[in-house]
Amino acid sequence: MGHRVRRGAAVLGALILLGGVGCSPDGRGPDGSRFDGGAGADAEVTDSPSEPSPTPSRVVVKPERPAAMDDDGPAGAEAAATYFLQLDSYTQATGDTAEWEAMSHSTCDYCADLLAQARRVQHEGYTWEGGEVSVRVLHTYAQDAATGIWPIDVEITQAPATVTDANGSIVTVIDSGQGDRRVEVARRDGRWVFFEAGNIPGR
Repeated sequence: MGHRVRRGAAVLGALILLGGVGCSPDGRGPDGSRFDGGAGADAEVTDSPSEPSPTPSRVVVKPERPAAMDDDGPAGAEAAATYFLQLDSYTQATGDTAEWEAMSHSTCDYCADLLAQARRVQHEGYTWEGGEVSVRVLHTYAQDAATGIWPIDVEITQAPATVTDANGSIVTVIDSGQGDRRVEVARRDGRWVFFEAGNIPGR
């Protein structure tokens, strides 16, 4: 086939991966882990001083499931990939991981890492704001006959995100970013499942 995402490659460049919430100035969290920024190679992580800020009431709107996801062909694959990627900021901000988990394949490291991040944000009592994602489909490859997977190249743009603690102090600020990624989706038991996101081979 030649279009599949290679497992073990640098997978988490598309979206934010909050690997070390509560970073020190050198970028390491309290457990010694580093903070890994995400939304493409151009994203930058800014360590901001902890400053109190007001906490207005927020309404986080869940992305609308596109009707095209009812299609089991390339249009459905593109719609499913776009919808899943756009769920990220909603999942991080609300802690509602049900849809994310339902669409994540058990072998998807990308899915598991962002799920762990969302759970950590909620566990620590942090507030996630921003990070909304827009997706542009660049190319959809032929379906892999053996696995049923649709490989799709996409351009992902992510807005800036801010993480604050329960006191309103800034924990982390992540700049906006953009990057091209290859994603994989397939139908399983009548529904779309997200298999992986990674670098586009050869780039």
